[in-house]
This record gives sequence, C-alpha cells and structure tokens, in this order.
Amino acid sequence: MRTDHRSEKGKHRQENLLKRCVKGQQRGSLVKGLSIRILYMAVPKNIFQTFRTGDLPWITRFYISRMKKKNPGWRYRFYDDKKILTFFEKEFPPQYLKAYKMLTIGAAKADFFRYAVLYRYGGVYLDIDSYVKTPFDEFLNDDDEFIVTNEGNPGLYCQWALISAKNHPFLKRALEKVVDNIETHRFPHDVHRTTGPTVYTDAVNEVLTEQPETPHRRLGTDFNGHLKFKYKLGRIFLYGKKSEHWKKKQRSQDIIKPAEE
Repeated sequence: MRTDHRSEKGKHRQENLLKRCVKGQQRGSLVKGLSIRILYMAVPKNIFQTFRTGDLPWITRFYISRMKKKNPGWRYRFYDDKKILTFFEKEFPPQYLKAYKMLTIGAAKADFFRYAVLYRYGGVYLDIDSYVKTPFDEFLNDDDEFIVTNEGNPGLYCQWALISAKNHPFLKRALEKVVDNIETHRFPHDVHRTTGPTVYTDAVNEVLTEQPETPHRRLGTDFNGHLKFKYKLGRIFLYGKKSEHWKKKQRSQDIIKPAEE
C-alpha cells in the first residue's frame, strides 16, 4: 500500500480553475465580497458511519439527517455488516478480511473498519451514536491531512471520530497493529487494546517517534467541541439492554474466535 499524492496535472488543473475564478471576480462576474475557497482539500469530503444493520431507530436517523444538512457538500456513506465484508474483499488483501471475521464483538469490528475505510478513501468517520455540532468546512483547513485530538480519558487519542486523508501513516500503522493483535490473540477480553483507542494511540505515537514530521494537526479535547461523543438516548435506542453493550460482553466472551479455514 503506497501513499497517494495528487498528480501534477491535477494540481495545474485546479490552479488554472482558481485563476479563472479570481479573474472573473475582478471583472465583476462573481458576487462582490465572495471568498474563494481553495478547490483542493487534503481530506476528501466523505462521511462514513457503520452499524450492524441499516434498520436504524428514528433518533439516529434524525442525527444523520441533521449532519447531512450541516455538510451539504459532503458525501454520506453508510456501511452495515454485509457491506463491510464486501469492502474488505475488494479493497484489502485476504489477511485483513480473515482477521476481521475473527472478531466477535461489533464495537471491535467497527474499530477495525474505521481505520480501513479512511485509509482507503479518506474523509471523516463518526460513530453512529455521536453527532456533529459544527460543519466540517468551518473547522477543517484545506491542508489538514490528519486531526489528532485527545479524548476525556488521559493519555488516549480520540477515535470515536476520525478525520484523515487517504493512505495516512497513522492509519496504516493502526491497521498493522490491529491485525497482529487479532492473529496473535493477544488481548482476548480487551477491545480497547485489541482494536480501540489504546492500540490507535500507540500507533500514532510510534509513527511520530519514528517520523516526527508526519503531517497532522492537533485540536483540543474531543475536537474542541465541534463534534460530540454521544447524543442523549442513543445507546438505549441502538443497543437496548446493558448486557448487549460491548464493555459487558468482553468480560464474559472471547472477543477473538479461531480463524475460518
């Protein structure tokens, strides 16, 4: 897997189009005072979410609809469990699909998927029970390639939402570590360490130790409040009984099953 860069041809095309816009503004063909946004953003305008099924409760559909309205220029892409299997089959080597199928808890599968889909396509990943307060275009810079932000738990980076250009080194390392954790059955009762914030934080820190200039921008805790971790009643409507929540499941069941032959 190699890092994807804009072609020189693409750069020139965008620069020429921008020049024509500026020239048109000087001739008065554009509305006076209209600001011209740079035509290229490092983070593609994709929004990804996932849940085991597309049959979502009304409150979840409401927050998705509101997010779309706040971000009209962004493409929304939802993946249920079946679509995720197809995604791994098409976009990654067989080793990744094999590892994904070994996970027994939905939260761990969603962790694995978020790193993979943003590595492949780039954009924004947001947990299904989280929501957007500020339009992405209002707090993202055109040259942002990755946003790093701490979560409420000390020492951990937030990954209930992720913002990244495609093929970013942080996600590549996270994927490598997740696959290794699954294949070695390293943490059979710990989602956090196998696929979650702990392994993600370790991946980011490892890359920055090796390559301090890896492109990223840091925001304050939880994206400076632009995104919110949970909306009220989301967990109840989505997951029902507390016994179904992954934090309780991981105590009583192995989160990794033997590989399928």
